[in-house]
Amino acid sequence: MFSSQLDKVRHPLASRSRGIVLGSIMMIAAAAALVSARTVAFTFWIAVAGFLIAAACRRDIDVKQLQPGPVALSLGAFLLYALLSATWAALPAVPLEKASVALLAAAGTLLLVTLIQMETRPNLVHMGEGIYIGLLVGVLYLFVELVSDQAIKLWLYRALELRPGDLTPPEYFRWDGPYLFAISREDLTRNMTDAALFLWPTVMAIKGVWRRSWHRIGAAALVTLTVIVVMASYHASSKLALVAGLAAFALARLSLRWAGRIIAFAWVTACLAVIPLVLLAYNLDLHHSTWLEPSARHRVIIWNFTAEKTLEAPWLGIGANMTYVLGPELEDQSPDPSAEALKRTLSIHSHSIYLQTWFELGLFGAVLLTLVGLSILGAIRSLTPRLQAYAYAAFASAAAMAASSYGMWQAWFMASFGLCAALFALGAQCMSTAKCAGEVSPQSRG
Repeated sequence: MFSSQLDKVRHPLASRSRGIVLGSIMMIAAAAALVSARTVAFTFWIAVAGFLIAAACRRDIDVKQLQPGPVALSLGAFLLYALLSATWAALPAVPLEKASVALLAAAGTLLLVTLIQMETRPNLVHMGEGIYIGLLVGVLYLFVELVSDQAIKLWLYRALELRPGDLTPPEYFRWDGPYLFAISREDLTRNMTDAALFLWPTVMAIKGVWRRSWHRIGAAALVTLTVIVVMASYHASSKLALVAGLAAFALARLSLRWAGRIIAFAWVTACLAVIPLVLLAYNLDLHHSTWLEPSARHRVIIWNFTAEKTLEAPWLGIGANMTYVLGPELEDQSPDPSAEALKRTLSIHSHSIYLQTWFELGLFGAVLLTLVGLSILGAIRSLTPRLQAYAYAAFASAAAMAASSYGMWQAWFMASFGLCAALFALGAQCMSTAKCAGEVSPQSRG
């Protein structure tokens, strides 16, 4: 965290203490997310608190920059509508709770992004160091766990003398009496989520902090290691997000205009045409296709049945997060008894944010979600050409992750997207200030 890229005479250590502290928080948050994904639900708020305290100690904050823009307004409209859905939900407390938490998370994210954009280059360098060190530590941890059959976690659990019943879900853990002798690789699937989401912001940080002669090598090495780890995992959604990000980046390097158009078309299609698409997938009998993984076939069943239930209340939906309440009913009415062994996830969520939006918030919610994505894409087009390729890659990864993974109201999942946005803002600022920062003379000469 003590960068050699800075002139210690012009920028003494004391003047960079804020960047070192906040960079350390970012480093811990990024690393912890890959060790245990649920930690993001806590580290995200620690980061928000850290930036708020730092802002309170500053005297150069431009309050005008805190005014909401198109992204904030569209996201606020979507979440306020989710909050309003409590008026027609069977259990109003459920939408009220989840939508309120989501509004706070959105506000925290926008605050982080704004405060990062106000930071000085020396502090940005330390923060950028924090996120690439954190992601590297996390990815290396996952790599060791994958090649060693989770030797680190086994050692820890044995040292804690955990017993059967202490760990969930129980089917992931194999016991010989009280002795834990194996952990399924599926126990690492949730951890892969943030490896895919945080990749592009971290690459940007490396590009913006490292010397020019080394940043391509460092970025390529991190991408390669992340690809190896994610592809070796059992988490198909992270693989899809990784591939989508790489494809979007390659397309953007060829043509930013066409990348923007194709990604916008894919976003509108995912938001507004998800119902006919999942019904078509089921009618094509994809849930019986042997070339698909069991989890993917199970998703086709879940999506089809959820789409059918959506058509019963297509305009307003059943209320935010009410899938969790009606899940047992959906499970009892599952249309495919042959998938009985896989039905345990049906009562949790729809495994697709786009479909979950339709089911819980109806057509009006789907339209508002569409506007959220289009406002983000509009903001991307306002970036410099140098940043747009990374922005499209990060957006595509996040959109793909949303298509087939976890529930949209899960605290850690919301926090992961929020932290991803904050890290992207940090990476973008590192790259933007690098080429005009006279104090980073080694980088400029590289």
